[in-house]
Amino acid sequence: MTTAIYNACVDRYSDMLMGYAYKICRDHGAAEDAVQEAYLRLWENRLKVEEKGVKSWLFTSVYRILIDAYRKNRRTDLPEFLPDTETGDDYGDFENRELLNTALQDLTPVQRSIVLLKDIEGYRYDEIASMLDLTLSQVKVYLFRARKKLKASLQSIEPELLRKNDNEAKKG
Repeated sequence: MTTAIYNACVDRYSDMLMGYAYKICRDHGAAEDAVQEAYLRLWENRLKVEEKGVKSWLFTSVYRILIDAYRKNRRTDLPEFLPDTETGDDYGDFENRELLNTALQDLTPVQRSIVLLKDIEGYRYDEIASMLDLTLSQVKVYLFRARKKLKASLQSIEPELLRKNDNEAKKG
């Protein structure tokens, strides 16, 4: 990998990586550190990393760096709250978003990361598998279990809200 390609990768992927890292750890400084560390590792491994796999390699690196930090600190630094979006809120009103954030806390870091990548970021299963160094089957199983756990958590937190949403979905 040349310096020009490396710089193009920094320009192209930095914002995506920062958003991803921030959604996982909800700490701007930790997200910046993880992204910077990922780019440092990319430079150190520039002769081994193929240009076509750089994006996946960077996302995998950020994920691993954040998981290592989580394990090292043994505290839950992963998403306490989902960010508000400027273009609209995919999760309805504020109360619904708070309920979802509470339910996300019940997930393991891997499950939470997969849910964020698939349901929030919109990545495909194969992309998530590559980013997190999992098999396609593992991603599907973890996502299924995470969604099941989220549903159970949400039902225990706010059963009325889920019944209302289920009824609206059946009507629509």
